[in-house]
Amino acid sequence: MLATPNMPLQELVMQQQHLLRIIGQIQDDAYWQDDARNSYEHLLHSLMELTGSRYGFIRTVDKALEAPEQTLINISPEKGKEFFSCLQTVVQNKEPLINVLPDSMANSILALPVKFGNEVLSVIGLAGRAGGYNQDTITLLEPLLKLVGRIQQEEKQRKQQAELVRKADKQEEDWNSLMLTLDDIVMEMNEQKIFTNVWCRQDDLLFMPREIFLGKTILEALGEHAKEFDDLADIVLQTGIRQQKIYRDIRPEMEKWYSIKISLFENSVPGPKRLLILIRDVSNFESQKINLKRSQAELKRSNQLLNMCQDMSRMGGWEFNPHTGQIYWTAEIYKLREIPHTYPLSIQADAEFYHPADRAVYEAARDNLLYNYQPYDLELRHISAKGKQTWVRTVGQAILNTDGMVTHLRGIIMDITDKKDAELRLVKAMDDAQKAAQARSEFLSVMSHEIRTPLNAIIGFSGILNNGPTDVQPEIIQNLQFSARHLLGLINDILDFTKMEAGKIELEHIAFNPVDLIQGIARNQQPTAKSKGLKLYTSFDDTIPENVIGDPVRLGQIINNLLDNAIKFTSQGYVSIEVQQETCSHPDSCTLSFTIKDTGIGISEEMQERIFESFVQENSAISRLHGGTGLGLAITRKLVELFNSRIILESKKDEGTTFRFDITFRVPPAKSAIQQKNKTPRHQLLKDKKILIIEDNAINIRILELQLQATGALISSVSNGKIALEKMKEELFDGVILDLHMPEMNGYETIPHIKAYQPDAFIIVLTADIMPEVSKRLSALGVNNLLPKPYAAEDLMQMLQRNIV
Repeated sequence: MLATPNMPLQELVMQQQHLLRIIGQIQDDAYWQDDARNSYEHLLHSLMELTGSRYGFIRTVDKALEAPEQTLINISPEKGKEFFSCLQTVVQNKEPLINVLPDSMANSILALPVKFGNEVLSVIGLAGRAGGYNQDTITLLEPLLKLVGRIQQEEKQRKQQAELVRKADKQEEDWNSLMLTLDDIVMEMNEQKIFTNVWCRQDDLLFMPREIFLGKTILEALGEHAKEFDDLADIVLQTGIRQQKIYRDIRPEMEKWYSIKISLFENSVPGPKRLLILIRDVSNFESQKINLKRSQAELKRSNQLLNMCQDMSRMGGWEFNPHTGQIYWTAEIYKLREIPHTYPLSIQADAEFYHPADRAVYEAARDNLLYNYQPYDLELRHISAKGKQTWVRTVGQAILNTDGMVTHLRGIIMDITDKKDAELRLVKAMDDAQKAAQARSEFLSVMSHEIRTPLNAIIGFSGILNNGPTDVQPEIIQNLQFSARHLLGLINDILDFTKMEAGKIELEHIAFNPVDLIQGIARNQQPTAKSKGLKLYTSFDDTIPENVIGDPVRLGQIINNLLDNAIKFTSQGYVSIEVQQETCSHPDSCTLSFTIKDTGIGISEEMQERIFESFVQENSAISRLHGGTGLGLAITRKLVELFNSRIILESKKDEGTTFRFDITFRVPPAKSAIQQKNKTPRHQLLKDKKILIIEDNAINIRILELQLQATGALISSVSNGKIALEKMKEELFDGVILDLHMPEMNGYETIPHIKAYQPDAFIIVLTADIMPEVSKRLSALGVNNLLPKPYAAEDLMQMLQRNIV
């Protein structure tokens, strides 16, 4: 089966796995050791099976096309001529060829060159596939062809190396024989190292005419090159021991090498010493030695590259002979399993390296291969001898000879930890994303309910008031205020959570009375508790300092959230808050322990950690029954952490819940008490003070006018900064209340001009933009009076009072 553009992904993967198994088999040296012909025959069978071909052919290029040694399998005789013609064309062009015969696509021929570099080493022919062949077939087989080309090149290099060694041995034998007869150059020298005779089989071997040598010493004949030869002659004259040396031709342009032997003549009668010099041209021998070293280096480099490929792919191979019981592992498997090469190997012990939970799967697949010759391809957890756990892909299959008999079992083990970890991370990420999407969906559903409920009350009661005065008007106003505060609380929860996620909330450090703060919160919660028939208790340690320095707003938010939750999820019994001072070792600080306890529905053990996550409530039924955004406890925990503390939860289902946390505060000096605010009556607060309101929303202007009506202020209003500046050129004002986002000229652009025109006028900014960057920009403009919308009228009055004073 061949890859086609419309092939299903599963079939394409199976085809590539088949190709990988073939590649894994032929990379093993043992694949080629028994019989090269059988190996090529098995390779051709595999290619025919992979491509769905009926006929196949492999021929090495360095043999004549008619030679009988080629590998032939099921070639159709009548198509033989076209087959050989295609192969010859491929050898000449060095490119793959698809030859479609006239009678049918089924008779198409695919001829593939097996190359190393630009040299064609052999040709593979395939034919007889239903539907013919295409470029996808060539692309699929390219990696295999490159690998076969490299293997054939290595085999060729091994043969060349063996031939070089054989030739070297033969030449050495010839050399030894010729030494008994005549060398290329023979010289005779007397005791004074003067040349007396020179014989040469070939005159061009000498770098000067031989007549010139006669009568000259070594130093006179060879000049600057004479010393090493002169030293050899001295040694022979002094010791009588023959000396030998191989040297390069002293002429730089000559690539020649020579062997020189210097020995004493054996004289039958005493007389002057004579030296015999035998010089032989050994250039071919030396060249073969150099080529041999180069071939050895190339072979070593090829082996290193093969080992590097295995190391980089983290893949090792194994082979088992079922007839002898012999088992073989490549080096990469020893490395994967962190064991020495002396480790005793057995097919059964192999299972020890798999995770206990996966071992039975591996053993079943291995036994099925051993006894039924069924291949396997598994992804399992692997544990090395040193305890390192990885994921591996292990593949095993039976190898058959031409008679269909099993000769070996072979396979690979590949480290796929990175791939598997990525898959597991992806699965987890998808699961987390689904959970997050579900949580946000539930949150949006809850928020829709939570926002629409107070909006419904506000719209409904406003409609009733619009119909005229009614006896229940105080109740309606109270409900309107409650719904508005509830809606504001929801929005503040979301905004606070967003700021916390961005890390943009900082604690204030001001003096406050912690007992007064908590009692005030308890008083505000008392009506809600009473409406449910609950008791709300407070308990304070007598040693709690009257004043501490910290952030009363954020502490109050924590207590409010916890009390609100406790009352919400308690239907009978009580809710209590207890504050104790822990043992304090430093006079300038104290640690207060806060405990909020209820007798409500409790929290199951498995939800006690998740309940602090964003958008999480114990279940949707609780959300429908009690309401809420699922952000309260998430905000509470983050606020407690801002105080460098942590919140502790103790709860049992249906037995109530207890929250505890400790906060350390600085204690101010005794003389600095919290100054009480001087509350000035509204009708006296701004008497005769001229106030300019800059606001583009008419409703907001009207609200301010009504809020300031009783203060005695003289009020003017404009819709944007540009009009305000024109008005300030004509009239002086004691103070300015402005919005930031307005048409034509916004608040940021207007403030510098106000300070330039009327520097003594105070500025109060009212804005619905509560992002931290707003206060930073205003501080840079010299404005510190900021009230976020919606605001309480009391807060506006307090701010006006501070500025008037």
